[in-house]
Amino acid sequence: MSQTTNTDDPATAFAIALKALERIRGLGQIPDPPTFEVWFTYFQGHNQALVRDVDAAEAECLSRARVHSIRERHFSSEPHFGQFLSVGEALGSETRKVQNAIQVASGSAADYGIDLQSAAEALGGGRADLSVSELVKSLVRSTDAIQQTNALLQAQLKQSEDQFRLLQENMETLRLESMTDPLTRLANRKYFDFSLSQATTRAEDEDAPQPFSLAMIDIDRFKRFNDQFGHTTGDDVLRLVAFTLKNNVRASDLVARYGGDEFAVLLPNASLEEAMAIGDQIRKGVAERPLLRRATKETLGYVTLSIGVAAWAPGESAVALIERADRHLYEAKANGRNCLVGAPVRPS
Repeated sequence: MSQTTNTDDPATAFAIALKALERIRGLGQIPDPPTFEVWFTYFQGHNQALVRDVDAAEAECLSRARVHSIRERHFSSEPHFGQFLSVGEALGSETRKVQNAIQVASGSAADYGIDLQSAAEALGGGRADLSVSELVKSLVRSTDAIQQTNALLQAQLKQSEDQFRLLQENMETLRLESMTDPLTRLANRKYFDFSLSQATTRAEDEDAPQPFSLAMIDIDRFKRFNDQFGHTTGDDVLRLVAFTLKNNVRASDLVARYGGDEFAVLLPNASLEEAMAIGDQIRKGVAERPLLRRATKETLGYVTLSIGVAAWAPGESAVALIERADRHLYEAKANGRNCLVGAPVRPS
């Protein structure tokens, strides 16, 4: 188990880098950037969820592919992800612009034709010079041609609009898939990281601060379910917890699979007391639901959770908040599991 280390000091950072390289060499693997990033982060000790995943994997077989899988689970590029989330909205905006352009172009040409027709009738009924009347009639014919051309253009633009709409729908599907954990159908780690960053930014808004709380949740003795009943049952446990989580939070809360058997709940505009009440409701909701074998409906026991809750403190980073909630989670484990721990920030 790695201990949290400050890497601001160059000597400390070099020491951690050497540890990472030694571990990679000991495993007979290549120190490529993803592998090095995982081990450097592991020995740095800031990401406790990654530490637990690595420790659990080392107890089995920590292959290079497994290391890369751990990296994918725990690291994301938030700026790019944020840009990707806005693509669907941008496409929708462009679609509306095209639609408006169609309506304006069609209306303008129709109005132009009506005006010229009225002028022609007025000139033809009076003592207007014949050549002028004929000229206006010619312009009316030209307008008819413009309207026909406009109708063709309108049809083409309508086709483009349909293509835009289809693309927007495809992008929306892709967007939802990109931020969803395929097993539990909860938000995935990348979307959680992005949402936590956004929540921290909103909380720091001087004009309209929006404080929030965080609950880190771990399934008690999850490995036992896998070892005793197999990985299929382990997946059922994860789905059971995910289902219960979604049904015991507020509509505004974000429930995510943080990694492995750990979950996270982001609770906007929730005090520590409110977050702890929701967390305990989650804990009880899971503990009261028996785990059933799907084929036979046989009861395999009950699942319990350990939960750590922390309310964001002014000036606190997202990483620091996660670490604090994680510490409370470990306290819950140490207190016998199937319980919740939360505490306010101690004044420095």
